[in-house]
Amino acid sequence: MTVIWRPTLLESRDGYPLATEISHLYWAFPYHRLPESPVLQIFLRPECVLALVAFYLASKPMFKEVAKTIDPKSSWFIHSIALHNASLAIFSAVVAWNSWPIIGQHYQRYGAFDTYCDPNGTLWRRPSDFGAWALIFYISKYYEFADTWILVLKGKPPSFLQVYHHTGIAICMWIGVLSQSSWLKAVVLLNSVIHTLMYTYFFVKTVRPKTEIKSARYLTQMQIGQFFTGIIYSAAVLFLGDTCDTPSSRFGLACLQLYGYGLIALFMAFAKRKYKKKT
Repeated sequence: MTVIWRPTLLESRDGYPLATEISHLYWAFPYHRLPESPVLQIFLRPECVLALVAFYLASKPMFKEVAKTIDPKSSWFIHSIALHNASLAIFSAVVAWNSWPIIGQHYQRYGAFDTYCDPNGTLWRRPSDFGAWALIFYISKYYEFADTWILVLKGKPPSFLQVYHHTGIAICMWIGVLSQSSWLKAVVLLNSVIHTLMYTYFFVKTVRPKTEIKSARYLTQMQIGQFFTGIIYSAAVLFLGDTCDTPSSRFGLACLQLYGYGLIALFMAFAKRKYKKKT
């Protein structure tokens, strides 16, 4: 029998969505319903989220200065990167291991429509508690900013794809968490699996840089596949209206879908550049 960890972690004092209308995302944000934890508040308050994203976008010059003091081939630096990648691989595996059974059990208990739309919020509250994993996975997106900083510390310029990827997913997931969105299932379930494989690959290439992993191109294809799958799976939420999800949640999904199309184009261009000489 699969042992499922169901952490208790609420993004609001009463366990209900912080946002149901688009206005709740900023000018009518319900600050009085934020959780008591100051740490959680940092990742939920709109001004804090904007500050975190702005710092990420403006941080390259600072880390370039730090890079001048670092030998990218030093043992401690390589081991630090390896630990970073291994930690994210293990974390992603833990999220996938716990989230997939939760969704499966919810489907068995509540049926297809309630699992797809979650009109009663049963995914986010006990006994399901999928919302806790969605919140944890969302917060981890800020730690993933370190991927870009590591590149800068290595003396390599981060690509537009990477910056776009990290910025967009943090903002879209923030809206989804505030709205307790049903479409976050696709993000958490698919992305946790892909990131388990991706960061495992990064770990291997960090500790054994000369190791040739011929299946790497399939990992890129899987990344593109997750975007297509997520877009197709969640599209109906936009057309079902209030019977399925709230205005703020549908706004977040619209943002995610547009963001996803951008990711598909960027990843396809990346794959063409990287693998065209190896075919």
